[in-house]
Amino acid sequence: MIAAIIPAHDEAGRVEHAVASLHRQTRPPERILVMSDGSTDATVEVALDAGAEVLLTVDNRHHKAGALNQALGTVRMAPEDLVLVLDPDVQLPPGFLARALSALQDRNVGAVSARPTAVGGVAALVRWQALEDVHRSFGRYCDEGPVTGQVRLALDLEAVGWRLSPPLEAEEDGPAAVDAVRPEPAAV
Repeated sequence: MIAAIIPAHDEAGRVEHAVASLHRQTRPPERILVMSDGSTDATVEVALDAGAEVLLTVDNRHHKAGALNQALGTVRMAPEDLVLVLDPDVQLPPGFLARALSALQDRNVGAVSARPTAVGGVAALVRWQALEDVHRSFGRYCDEGPVTGQVRLALDLEAVGWRLSPPLEAEEDGPAAVDAVRPEPAAV
């Protein structure tokens, strides 16, 4: 099973597109969860309308990392399951999850991410077992200190013995149409 988790604070204008990109995956996640962190806009309603489940943070003072820790502490997963963590501004191309699953064929690889510049934010597919190993070693899934995010998680995963796949390009899938790459005629 793949569960996608999108931490969101006042992301009504972007979360719908992130959820839609997950529904369009050639190998879609079984669950899409939006973790609303004290949103005061229509984030919850937009996420529900887009087909996501919504969880609400409780007394979270640690922003994105705290929201992810609460979400990961809530979901029930089997050791072989996977978690896709992505920012609400990420719109993954349809074949991204299928390519990420291929990168995880090596059982020693704990995570594969998308290049942040290619997708507008952070997206990473992580083995649940790897996250549990981090939790057992550090008492949390995501570091709530000054060094947070994908870099910190990568360091934590490596510290507990997991290898990381090189980041995948999140380009659109398939070859470009011939018309899309035809050069413009030179001006005379």
